[in-house]
Amino acid sequence: MAINIERKQFPLSYVQQHSRAIIGWGAHKMVAQECQMYGITNALLVTTGLRGTGIVDEIEGILKHAGITVTVFNGVTSNPKDFECKAGCEAYLNAGCNGIVSVGGGSASDAGKAIRIMVANEGPATNLRDFAAFLDPHYTTRIPTYKLVNIPHVAINTTTGTGAEGTAFAIINDEEWIYKLILVVPGVSPSVGINDPALMRLQPPHLVAWTGMDAFCHCMEPFVGRLNMPVVHGVAIKALQMLNDNIREAHANPSNDVAMENMAWAQFIASMSYNIGGGMGMVHGLAHQISALKHLHHGYANALMMMPVERFNAISSMEKFKQIGIAMGLDVHHATPVRATDLTLEAIERLRNDVGIAQKPLKEFDLTDADIDHAIKWSMNDISREANPRDITGDDIRAIFKSCI
Repeated sequence: MAINIERKQFPLSYVQQHSRAIIGWGAHKMVAQECQMYGITNALLVTTGLRGTGIVDEIEGILKHAGITVTVFNGVTSNPKDFECKAGCEAYLNAGCNGIVSVGGGSASDAGKAIRIMVANEGPATNLRDFAAFLDPHYTTRIPTYKLVNIPHVAINTTTGTGAEGTAFAIINDEEWIYKLILVVPGVSPSVGINDPALMRLQPPHLVAWTGMDAFCHCMEPFVGRLNMPVVHGVAIKALQMLNDNIREAHANPSNDVAMENMAWAQFIASMSYNIGGGMGMVHGLAHQISALKHLHHGYANALMMMPVERFNAISSMEKFKQIGIAMGLDVHHATPVRATDLTLEAIERLRNDVGIAQKPLKEFDLTDADIDHAIKWSMNDISREANPRDITGDDIRAIFKSCI
């Protein structure tokens, strides 16, 4: 067997464009103008419902006032399911829609993306598994065979974490496989993402925390990851600093206008960190599994897995964890990388705890040995493993889960 003598693990870096975005107070009022720009005259409004906020009624009213026909599809739940997307596709086709408006967090935006994939292919008969990104066979070998998704999509984000309003991925639960399909299809990024702090401050505090820590993982993982892209490092470290400086106040007082506006920017910048090419790591890789198995909110699952996984990863990324510590305001400039990493991990854990997310034992969610076997099987082929800074085996994953029991 010939020995590979190439010097670089990833000789080519691919930089992905982020969607257009409108960010600021009252940005949601631009929805009709954006629909008109992209030719949407008959919109499927995809949402989880956002009960009690009045947001869906507000958006529907703006669209109808502009003469845009609206069909509301509120059959999406947290961690959107394959069958929900099928129902959404049927609603889209039955109403003769020509575009999507998603309103909500990652669940609404990702469901909107999946519906567009289905409409662009075989309609409700489309098998979303055909578009799932795996390491084996590597997903990049299949992308050239996909149809371009050219259905317009205006994505209105109401949370402080997902970034799905600007990214080229859709995460959909396969209810038979009990797995989060990561769908990567050309053109699936929304046409435009709208981030309005006025909508985000309507979140309850626990959602500010869950989605905010999701955003923290969105910039931490690409920053320490092995893809090591300079274009990613700049946005990631800025997002880390902004999240550290604002999430506590936004959680304690969602009506704080300054903190919520900063969170709107921070979550958007954080999503750029992974979307433009930085990838994710095994915090997401393992959180995907427990979220699918135990029906946990995506951001909450990331918050539970971030410390065990990053403590495992730390020895491979100590200089980068030191830089994270500096961004978080720690006086670690003259500390050794080992000491700086220890202090940084303590600060990250303190931040997570301060917003009400304690490290809860996974036994409280009835995680079994069979569940762990299932998680190992799927996480080893999850694309999140590719960018993880440290090599990880099935035995490592089992040990991490066992340490959380």
